[in-house]
Amino acid sequence: MSIKNKKQSEWQKSRKNTIGFFVGKQKKGLSLKDSPWVTLAAGVQLQNLVIEGVIKEGMKVLDVGCSIGIETLYLSKQGLDATGIDFVPETISISKQLVSLTGSKAKFICGDFLETDFTKDMGSYDLIIDQGCFHHFPVSERSKYAQRVNYLLKEGGLFFLRGFSDQMLPSPTNDGPIRLSSDDIINTFDKFLHTERLYRFKNLPLPEPHAYKPQIFWAFLGKKRPGNSK
Repeated sequence: MSIKNKKQSEWQKSRKNTIGFFVGKQKKGLSLKDSPWVTLAAGVQLQNLVIEGVIKEGMKVLDVGCSIGIETLYLSKQGLDATGIDFVPETISISKQLVSLTGSKAKFICGDFLETDFTKDMGSYDLIIDQGCFHHFPVSERSKYAQRVNYLLKEGGLFFLRGFSDQMLPSPTNDGPIRLSSDDIINTFDKFLHTERLYRFKNLPLPEPHAYKPQIFWAFLGKKRPGNSK
């Protein structure tokens, strides 16, 4: 059964609210210990795709909303040509330090996924991943997000999304990520992507707030449909 917010989240009205939240954290001083979404672990669902051979060495991948780049670095270490993008300068600075510390070949871009100029990368990615970014986008910008994913993927390329599901409790403060339904995902991406997998899973538990417990996420694996070059 889905759990619906009685009131529209402020974050659903404009992405400026989302950006404002993260910029506010940045101005106060980014603290990783107070950022519960920084788990320091590549998601089990992502690792399983590597183990199964769905994600393979040599693939070119873009990690959308990469934060400090844990999954970007993980995929780079698995032999992928991995790039992460995030609009918070402090997180990108940390990710670049981790590149130096780990000897990874991962690359990082500080920018907005919807606004960054990817002209030279059109149709070049084998894989795009998103762990916890899309669910921040308001409904009005979902189409633009899907178009950008389609624009960047090769024909037959894969998109792997993980985000809050509608089985998570609503936020008591009426903010935070949108709880997505299966229709939200299918209706956004079906024009461009064939659904390979769509399932809910329990993600790593977070210490606070209570509204984020349990962490019931969607995992969506889509494959770019033939003939969708734009």
